[in-house]
Amino acid sequence: MTILVPAMLDETFELLKAAFASKDVKVVLLKNSVGVINSGLEFVHNDLCCPCAIMVGQLVNALRSGRYDVRDTAFLCAQAGDSCRGSNYIPLIRRAVKKAGFDIPVLSLNFFDMEQGARFDITPAFLLKALAAVMYSDLLMILKNQIRPYELHKGQTDELCRVWHKRLRADIFKGTGLICYKSNFVRICRDFASIEKTHEKKVRVGFVGELYMKYCSIGNHSLLRHYEERGAEVRVNGFSWYVLYYIDSHLYDFSPVITAGYKIASRIIEGVQRLMIRTLRKYGFECFDSFTPFKRKAQSRIPCRCTTGDGWLIGAEIVNHALSGTKGVACLQPFGCMPNHVCGHGLYSSIQRRLSDTGVRLVSVDFDSSGSEVNIYNRAEMLLTPMIINNKKGEKI
Repeated sequence: MTILVPAMLDETFELLKAAFASKDVKVVLLKNSVGVINSGLEFVHNDLCCPCAIMVGQLVNALRSGRYDVRDTAFLCAQAGDSCRGSNYIPLIRRAVKKAGFDIPVLSLNFFDMEQGARFDITPAFLLKALAAVMYSDLLMILKNQIRPYELHKGQTDELCRVWHKRLRADIFKGTGLICYKSNFVRICRDFASIEKTHEKKVRVGFVGELYMKYCSIGNHSLLRHYEERGAEVRVNGFSWYVLYYIDSHLYDFSPVITAGYKIASRIIEGVQRLMIRTLRKYGFECFDSFTPFKRKAQSRIPCRCTTGDGWLIGAEIVNHALSGTKGVACLQPFGCMPNHVCGHGLYSSIQRRLSDTGVRLVSVDFDSSGSEVNIYNRAEMLLTPMIINNKKGEKI
């Protein structure tokens, strides 16, 4: 059996696919990007948020390529289980696959017993593998984003990431990823700290917003690379903060026994997160606080009540970026995403007023299925150009 997984979390999925794989299951992370939006729009209305069109386009183009035996192929998609339209992609994808002339299972990964009969089996062994994948990918992403803009020998950071991805995928597949996580955190940080760097001072930009747009280079038109090429350093918070936000905001409304289990899981995840943060800081790198103090800082500036989609996490990341000294934040969201319009657009002006003492500047970048890449980069320049000018003048950035 081959399971096709759509691009969504560039760093996390590279390791997470090893948690899904087994001796009988091969996991393929779809990376095809040419023409996927147009293919998706054959089957998905353009009023829907563009991640849906991209996912459908990736799947249809992959099946049309003839590279996969459709008799032994399935597609896996995650569902949050709330009123975000991302939770309703499954029926749309099934309809699109049939209209395209294929008949493959579309599986759901969720924690709400949705899609009975087509739900990916979540076992304790899988969860331990997944936790290892999430924490290691967060560590590698944070290190890479802080080193690559300053590396003296171009390509060295990406090459070291590939080396560690290969090692960690093997450990996660065997189920030993968490056994040596303490020593692995130290070895990874030590290896990255040894990379020679320049001493130039670059402007720093934070990314916040909807998951797909924030983490997926196909979705955001490689905006992180664009900023780096323009002379900026980009900070993107790790996915484990979203995992803890999701548990905190979605999974505490079950029976007392199940809720207690999720609270224990949350404490375990945050414990590993704290160790990762301590190791990063020990080797001179920067990182947000672990989830509990991260949320506490946000609550001092914004309400943490909206829990649909990415909800209050968007504002919380803006607050923590601002309080950590980042002066520019790019807010990335798909046009037509209701949670992001409410929890994002609806709060940006208020958040900026409340953070006026930090000097942070917010710019919203919307991604639309029919929008052009030029529009995206022009919008991104509204944030970057004033910061570069100020940096050349020697002002604090």
